[in-house]
Amino acid sequence: MSEKISEKSDKKSNTATDKSIVKTNETIPVSKEKVAEKTQDDLDETAKMKAEAERMLAEAARAKAEAERMLEEAARVKAETEKKAAKTESQSNQKRDLSAQKDASQSKDVSKKIEKTDKSKNEANTASETPKSGMKKTESASKKTETASKGSGRTRSLNDGLENTRSHGFLAQIGRIFKGELKSSVVDELEEILFTADIGVKTAEHLLDEVTENLKDKGDGAAAMALLRQEVENILKSCEKPFVIGDEKPHVILTIGVNGAGKTTTLGKMASQLTAQGKKVLLIAGDTFRAAAIEQLEEWAVRCGCEIYRNKQGADPSGTIFDGIKYAKEHGFDVALADTAGRLNNKKDLIEELKKIHRVSGKAMSGAPHQVLLVLDATNGQNALAQARDFGEAIDFDGIILTKLDGTAKGGVLIGICEELKKPVYFIGIGEMIEDLRKFEAEEFVEALFLKE
Repeated sequence: MSEKISEKSDKKSNTATDKSIVKTNETIPVSKEKVAEKTQDDLDETAKMKAEAERMLAEAARAKAEAERMLEEAARVKAETEKKAAKTESQSNQKRDLSAQKDASQSKDVSKKIEKTDKSKNEANTASETPKSGMKKTESASKKTETASKGSGRTRSLNDGLENTRSHGFLAQIGRIFKGELKSSVVDELEEILFTADIGVKTAEHLLDEVTENLKDKGDGAAAMALLRQEVENILKSCEKPFVIGDEKPHVILTIGVNGAGKTTTLGKMASQLTAQGKKVLLIAGDTFRAAAIEQLEEWAVRCGCEIYRNKQGADPSGTIFDGIKYAKEHGFDVALADTAGRLNNKKDLIEELKKIHRVSGKAMSGAPHQVLLVLDATNGQNALAQARDFGEAIDFDGIILTKLDGTAKGGVLIGICEELKKPVYFIGIGEMIEDLRKFEAEEFVEALFLKE
């Protein structure tokens, strides 16, 4: 009985096992298909990722190539810019040298004329010494101010000095259209003349408005010209102010301006005039860049019997002016006149150096410089007005000296300078002689400007 039961149990077990095997055999093919399908999907996804990676690598290679191209282009542009800058700098240096040669030549001519005039009365004996500080003393052995007070030949009149401006400038053109009875086209002609003159747009508009407003009441050109003259005089009088040396000892004056404006020559003439007035004057050769600038100022020192503080060419201008002011203070000078190198008004680095000189002066002596004078060349016309604007933005200068009026028809620029800048004009230059640096007086200037030939 038990054996039957066991046999039956074994049969059931075997049957169950067979069923399990059959079931297992049935499910295996299904799993392989799924695995195969999944594997294919993975392969496809891997292929896609590989393709995307290759695309990205290709894009990166293109970007790298473009970056390299841009770097090469930037290097090429930089090289061209540096080449142009070097060329411009070379041209600028050539102009500086030519200007230096011209100034030196003019100074020698002036010196010869003065020596010829003074020879019969006084022979200058100059004692020179050079201490460690770089100070070179130049004094006349005889009367110290005698040479400074003398010029050469006759004193040039303001009428002579403004002859070119009066005869060939914009006022001469206006005089022709205001001649006799006024024409109906006079306003148009006046507008054209004013706006092409060297007085600046703002001044041209002002004069045009003032004159045309009253032209209808003027029956002839003489009355219209008188009106124009009055307006010009009103503008110029706003800039007339006496040049005063303060009580500081020394009273430090710093001159600024572009290359060739006449700063060094102007300082020499100022030194001569101040020495003649009994002032103890020190010239400080702060233009250590331009060739012959120091020698030119030395010549003026000898000529006017004053002293000069100098350093070697190429020395730091700020340091030279600092030491010069200290020397003037220690040795009881009344006035210290500091020369500076010509600076292009649109060159930021040069203007920054000028600002440094200004700051250093204040460290050498509290309140210095007591006056900053901008020297402008009248032959530059409207460019002189632009220079004044640019320098005014960099340094708050106190007054203006307009030089070389005798050699140009663009003297009308002074009207534009006064109208636009509202700064005092202390001196005007109308020639090479010491006396040709004249105090600016508006009424006298207008009289010479509108003089009837």
